[in-house]
Amino acid sequence: MVGQQNYATTFETGTATRWIRRATLIATAVLSVVVLVSYPMLPDLIPTHFNLAGMADGYGPSWTVFVIVGLLAALIGATSWLSTRPQMLNFPVVVTEENAQQIFRESERMMVWVSAALFIVYLGTAISSWGGYGAPAFLVGILGLALATIIGVKRTLTAG
Repeated sequence: MVGQQNYATTFETGTATRWIRRATLIATAVLSVVVLVSYPMLPDLIPTHFNLAGMADGYGPSWTVFVIVGLLAALIGATSWLSTRPQMLNFPVVVTEENAQQIFRESERMMVWVSAALFIVYLGTAISSWGGYGAPAFLVGILGLALATIIGVKRTLTAG
C-alpha cells in the first residue's frame, strides 16, 4: 500500500474500460428489473445452487429470487465501484510514481472484467430461475471470473 494515495490523482481510465463498466452496470439494472417484474410468473421452486457442471442441485422458494437479485446486483455494483478506486486495493509490489499509472490501470481492468463476469453468472442464474438452461452462461461467467482474476493479477505484478 506504499504510496498509492499519492499517485491516485494522476490515474487515467481507458475508454474501453469505462464503456465495459457502464455496459455492465446498465445490463445489471435491466436484468434486475426484468427478473423482479417476472417474479409472479416464476415457479414455486427455483434453482438456488449449482454444481461444478453448472446444473442446479439446490432449490428454494421463488421469493429467494429477491435475495439472488440483491446479492448479485450488490456484488456487481461493489466491484464496479471498486474498479474506479484501484488505489484502495492491496498490491504485492511497491507503487511508485513511475509505475502507479500502469498498476492502477491493470487493477481497474481486472475489477471491471470481474464485474462483467459476475453479470454473466447473474444472467445464467436468471435464465435458470425462469426454467431455462442457464448452465452455459453460468459456467462462462465462472470461467471469466477465474481468468479475469488470474490475468489481472499477473498483469498487475508485471506492471510493477
